[in-house]
Order: sequence, then C-alpha cells, then structure tokens
Amino acid sequence: MAGFKKRTEKDLEKMAGFRKRTTQDLEKLTELVTTMAERVERLEAERSELADRLGEVLARTEAVDVRLTSVATELTNQLTELGGEIDRAGEIDPARVAEVVEASLGEIRSGQVRLANEQARYQIEFRKDIAILIEQLRR
Repeated sequence: MAGFKKRTEKDLEKMAGFRKRTTQDLEKLTELVTTMAERVERLEAERSELADRLGEVLARTEAVDVRLTSVATELTNQLTELGGEIDRAGEIDPARVAEVVEASLGEIRSGQVRLANEQARYQIEFRKDIAILIEQLRR
C-alpha cells in the first residue's frame, strides 16, 4: 500500500494559492457571464423594439402605397373623363370647348399636385424612418 506523505508548509501554501487563484478566476467568470447576460438582455430588447418599429414603418409604407394608388387611380379616371369630354367636344358649342378643356386641365393639374405632394411626403417620411433604423442598427 502506498503511504500518505505528510504535506509540508510549502505544499499547503501552494494549494492555498491555487485555491485562491481558482476562486478568483471563478468570480471573474461569474461576473463576466452576468455582464454578458445583461448585455444580451439589452440587445434583445433593442432588437425587439427595432422589429416593432420596422413593422410600423412597413404598415405606414403600405398605407402610403394604398393612398398613392388611390390618387393615381383618381387621376387616371379624370384623364379618362377628359378624353370623353374631348370626344364629346365636337358636339359642344366651340366657345364652350375651351371652357370645358380649361376646367378639365385644372382638375388634372390639381390631381397632379396632390399626387406629387403625397409622393414627396412619402419619400420624406420613408427616408426619415430608414435613417432612424440605420442609426439604431449602428448602435
């Protein structure tokens, strides 16, 4: 049978030093894991917030798209009506033709202005939303 050797003071000091270093390393690792867990939690919250914001941006984009489609359809209908009125212009008194054309052109211009304004607002809002998302993603 192997005999047990009595530990010397030097051996005990080495064991105590090893135990102390191991305890310190464990404490550092525990602190690091805790810090990383907190960071992951914050990042997950930010990701969730960004996903929500992106959903809002998509919803707004879809709403603007629906509105633009509506305005474009309205403009197309006005152009169709204008075409019909021009076709009927031969039946109208020549003095009244200019009046009808001017009125129709006024409606078309008004529709174009509304459409252009709507598109400009859409582009501005979309660019703002994209800039915000890019800035948040950079963080």
